[in-house]
Amino acid sequence: MYLDNNKLNGTIPLSFNGLKNLKRLELQGNILSGYFPELTQLSNLNFLDASDNAVSGNLPANFPASLVELSMRNNQIEGSIPSSVFNCAYLQVMDLSHNRLSGSVPPSLFTHPSLQQLTLSYNQYDSVPVLGNSGLTSELISVDLSNNNIHGFLPGFMGFMPKLSALSLENNKFSGIIPIQFALKVLAAGSGLAQFERLLLGGNYLLEPIPGPFLELEPGSVKVQLGNNCLYRCPVRWFFCEGGAQKSLMECKAFGPIIP
Repeated sequence: MYLDNNKLNGTIPLSFNGLKNLKRLELQGNILSGYFPELTQLSNLNFLDASDNAVSGNLPANFPASLVELSMRNNQIEGSIPSSVFNCAYLQVMDLSHNRLSGSVPPSLFTHPSLQQLTLSYNQYDSVPVLGNSGLTSELISVDLSNNNIHGFLPGFMGFMPKLSALSLENNKFSGIIPIQFALKVLAAGSGLAQFERLLLGGNYLLEPIPGPFLELEPGSVKVQLGNNCLYRCPVRWFFCEGGAQKSLMECKAFGPIIP
């Protein structure tokens, strides 16, 4: 069902549950508001897009278990992602960017059995769970957590994700050093891991030293951005230091006492 870009307003009707054979529901680009209803009776629904509306409140407690793609970007959704998403065993794409989700990013998203693309940028998350080696079974290829308010050290476990090739953590408040596993995954020569083809870490409070493997990179081989951090030995002439000048010493010291 294609209802996108029709200037529809009001709330999304619960009566959609009566469309038992519906496989695709496109509601994006309207003026729909209020809570998003539970549509769990749509047992055949594969694709749901309610992006670019004014949907508010929390996400529904449950989604159709048959979902393959879920997109609700650019709304006013608050709270957290329900743990029931893990029951959507076929889910491959989730885009909830440009909302007001907060708290910690749910750890189940990094161990989901089928999720390949996770986009949670432009929300209000403040932390990422520490998972150790739990990411070893992850199917994720692309993760975007940029433009949140995430503190703490970079999530080193993501450097062990076997298929992850695109990672954006820029414009948060990460601090500490860059994990060596991130640098090794940029090279990924003979490691059995997918190479980082895009690694965006700019706009944080990361410290030196620069991991040695970065110095082995050839310009143009990968996209790495380390600018706008606290890496004062990361000259712009090194292509992986691009993304803007480093923060001032004053700003870095104001952020935390560990800045030298």
